[in-house]
Amino acid sequence: MRKSFRERPVDLVDVRFVRQHWRPLLTTLVLFTLGGIALLALWRAAADISFDALVAALGSLRLTTLISALAATLLSYAVLVGYDFLALRYGGIRLPLLTILLASFCGYAIGNAVGLGTFSGGAVRYRLYSAAGLSPAQIARVVGFISFAFGVGAFTITSLCIELRAQEIGRLLGAPPVILQMIAGGYLALLLGSLAYWLIRRSPIRLGALEIKAPSANMVFAQLALVTADILAASAVLWVLLPTSPVDFLTFTALYASALILGVLTHIPGGLGVFEVVILYALGRSTPVSTVAAALLAYRAIYFLLPLLLSILLLVGFEVRRSLTVAGPHQQGH
Repeated sequence: MRKSFRERPVDLVDVRFVRQHWRPLLTTLVLFTLGGIALLALWRAAADISFDALVAALGSLRLTTLISALAATLLSYAVLVGYDFLALRYGGIRLPLLTILLASFCGYAIGNAVGLGTFSGGAVRYRLYSAAGLSPAQIARVVGFISFAFGVGAFTITSLCIELRAQEIGRLLGAPPVILQMIAGGYLALLLGSLAYWLIRRSPIRLGALEIKAPSANMVFAQLALVTADILAASAVLWVLLPTSPVDFLTFTALYASALILGVLTHIPGGLGVFEVVILYALGRSTPVSTVAAALLAYRAIYFLLPLLLSILLLVGFEVRRSLTVAGPHQQGH
């Protein structure tokens, strides 16, 4: 007799396949969904953009403006190197300066442009730091420290800016200032409590096989200083590209940081769509939409595309030099 559905044995191979692949598949589905929503929102936000006005706005960008944006970009990426220095110091690791500079710049340039910075930028760091002799466990600590430091720092600076400019940001985003202050204040209170706990505890915290030791107070302040300088420099890139802005720089920085965090949380490459929607929505009502769109396009080209192209050239040069170095002794042996 034919077995009923309930009596049939479960295929263990199918069960294991589902268990191993349901999370990546769900993550991919969520990312595609968020990407579609972001692009749809961007399309609606860009409905009032005139192509002729956009081209005219791009053409009106002065050389001094572009140079200022490039300088702010250089400053931002220079500050980002500090994360790698702190992470290596946290792990008690010493490496040549050129190795750190190459791994940091290429890791951030590719991570910013590709998205999923912890994995894409982490893969770049793994390649370069492993070639320098670091173990996978050491590299994992470095990458984890960098991701954690930036995330905590970015939320902290954004919350501080919101507390200082709640009225202006609420008006730009159409949100009640009191609610924004409550959210920002709640996060800051949680952060201060967590920092106090970590600094008093001193002993490492275990999460399964992972052991996390508390950073020193000096290292915590150094992290916050780096994040502050990075966000100020990165927001200045877009700020100088806007011919006029209806808000002061501090308010704009809070808006920029908020848009940046939303883009990072969606894991869409470079926050594409999400970041633009927030900026267009906030500034497009008081500044010509085509002008804001032109500034965003120039910002994408300067802060994302140029570093990405340069990082690719640097990585190709690294691989060529490494292959020649490896091939040299091998050829001499023959």
